[in-house]
Amino acid sequence: MKQRLTIQEIQQLWLDYQSGDMEALATLMQAFYADLYNWGLRFVPEGETVRDCLQDVFLALWQKHGHMAVVQDVPAYLFKTVKHRLLQEYRRKSFTQVMSLTDEQYTVHVEFSADLRQIEEEHQVYRLRRLEQLMNQLPERQREIIYLRFYQNLEFDQIAEIMQIGKQPVYNLLHRALKNMRDYTLGTFSWLLVAMGPCTTLFQELGKKA
Repeated sequence: MKQRLTIQEIQQLWLDYQSGDMEALATLMQAFYADLYNWGLRFVPEGETVRDCLQDVFLALWQKHGHMAVVQDVPAYLFKTVKHRLLQEYRRKSFTQVMSLTDEQYTVHVEFSADLRQIEEEHQVYRLRRLEQLMNQLPERQREIIYLRFYQNLEFDQIAEIMQIGKQPVYNLLHRALKNMRDYTLGTFSWLLVAMGPCTTLFQELGKKA
């Protein structure tokens, strides 16, 4: 598995990009492409549309590389920018529901892709599918925060920037989301406790008492 860039490497690449290094931007694009693509599918479940939006985002970044403001958290900035571009595209194409960055009614669908699961046991597949069902019963904003925290392993300040809410509301929203998931399981989530992939910490969190 390809090793992720360190925070220092990401920041240096961003500085190089701002200085006009096209290769640095391409490296950032390659490093974040899979995560941003999977993130995009949660809003617009059309792969071609997501790919086009990602291309638009990185093209726009290059065009304004000499005028970019200082970005303290590059991953959070990229997630937020892609989200904004996708919601613009969602409205432009007149999908079934008009959305905005502050609208809590957008759709975030959770599905664990096979390449991330990489599991063989049929009962483990069933458990993850059950977890998907539990997560997709959550309200949209709670579903989004679960995905960002446990699937993308983002910090609370990063999540706050992406969702454009304060840090304390992030804590509150995550607490409600976890409580709802525990309630949905009716106290029988012990059979869900398997350690695999990006779901491990979520399973552990669900195993705690509220």
